[in-house]
Amino acid sequence: MKSVNGLGWGVVLLTGLVGCGQEAKEPAPAPAPEQAEISAVEQEARFLNPPAGCTEVSMGELYNGIELTPVQYERQPTFRGDLVNFGGNATRDEVRIRLDMKTHPGLYDLAQGGANTFTCDQCVVGYQDIGTSAQKLFVAESGALLLALQVSAQQTIGALSNVVLRESVVATPTSGPYTGSAVVPGGECRWIRFATWNTVRPGGCDPRQGSLTSNLPGTACVADDYAATDGTLQRALGTKTQGEACTATPGDGEYALATTDCKQGFACTDLVSDDAQCLKTCDYMAANPGCPSGTICGVYGLCIEQAVLEPFGFAFDTALIGEPCSQSFTEFCGVEGARGTCFDPDGAAGPQGATCHRYARARSDCGPGEELGYIYYPLVGGGGDRGYGFCYHDGR
Repeated sequence: MKSVNGLGWGVVLLTGLVGCGQEAKEPAPAPAPEQAEISAVEQEARFLNPPAGCTEVSMGELYNGIELTPVQYERQPTFRGDLVNFGGNATRDEVRIRLDMKTHPGLYDLAQGGANTFTCDQCVVGYQDIGTSAQKLFVAESGALLLALQVSAQQTIGALSNVVLRESVVATPTSGPYTGSAVVPGGECRWIRFATWNTVRPGGCDPRQGSLTSNLPGTACVADDYAATDGTLQRALGTKTQGEACTATPGDGEYALATTDCKQGFACTDLVSDDAQCLKTCDYMAANPGCPSGTICGVYGLCIEQAVLEPFGFAFDTALIGEPCSQSFTEFCGVEGARGTCFDPDGAAGPQGATCHRYARARSDCGPGEELGYIYYPLVGGGGDRGYGFCYHDGR
C-alpha cells in the first residue's frame, strides 16, 4: 500500500479565471439550464404522494470523495450524505448515490437497476443506523435521477424525484468489488419526494483529456485523486516547465485561483518530491498522454520518471495488455496509451503468471464476464482512494 505527499492548495471558484472586483452593471442573467431542469422536476414532485406503506424522508447535503473527512474516493463516483427522519435509533442514517463513470447529464429511471446494487448503473442506497449491529439496507426500486450538470465525474449537480427505497439484504454476488442486493418481501419502505445535490467545488475541473476544463488557457487542471478523475484549477502565470522548481501562491479570497510560475498545462506540485516542481499534467487513459520524453503518465495525472515512482513502492512490469506478467502484482504494465495492472484474480498462478489487465475508468467499459477491479491506496488521515480500475474476468 503506497502513499505520496498530501495536496497543499485550496479550492477556488472557476470565476477566478476572469478576475474579481469588477462591478456587474448588466441585468441579472436568466436561470442556468440545469436550474430550470431541476425546478421543473421539483414542481412536478409537489403533487406526488408516497406509495402506500412508505414513510417520507428527506436528504441532507451530499459530498464527493475529497469533501469527505477522511477523504474517500470510491471505485465509481459516489456521493454521500445524511438521511433525515429515516427512523431507527439515534445513530446516523446515510444516503449514497453511485454513478457509473460514464453517466452523462440526463434523466435516468432508477427502476432500470432492478433494486439491485450489483446491476444498477445509477444507484440510490440508504443505510439506517449505519455502522451498527442494527444497520438496515434500503435500495431504490423506482424513481427518477436527473444529472443536470457535470464539471467532472466527481463534481455534479443533480436531483432525485419520487424515489422509493425498499428494505433489502445483501444477495448474490456477496463478495468481490460489487455485491448484489434483494428486496425483503413485506419489508419497510422509505420515500424521497424531491432532493438535490451539488458537489461542484470552487475552481473544480476535470483532468481527463478532452474535457472542457482540462486545458483552459493559462491554467493547469491539477488532479486531486490518484486516477485523475477530479481536479482543481491553478492559474499558470509563468514559463517554467518539466522539473523546474516552482512556487504556488494561494488565491486571495474565495473567488481567486491559486497562482503558479509554471507554464500552462504544468502543475506546481510536491506530490512526488520534497520541494514543489512543475510537472506536465496528463491522462493515463489517453491514446497519447503527451508526457515529455523520459517520463510516463503516473499517479495523480502527472508526468514523472518511472525511477521517481519506484522508491514510493509503485511497481512496473514490461508485459503488454493480455500478456503474462513476471510478478503477481504491479500497479503498471503495458506502455503509454495502453496501460494496465498485473493481477491474478484467484491467486492460482502463484508469484509469477499474473496477467496484464487493461485499465478502465467506467464499470460499463468492462465486457461480458468481466468486472471492474480496483487498486486501493490508503491516504493520510485514514481515508482511501479506489479510483484506479481495471477490467478482469471474475469467473461468474
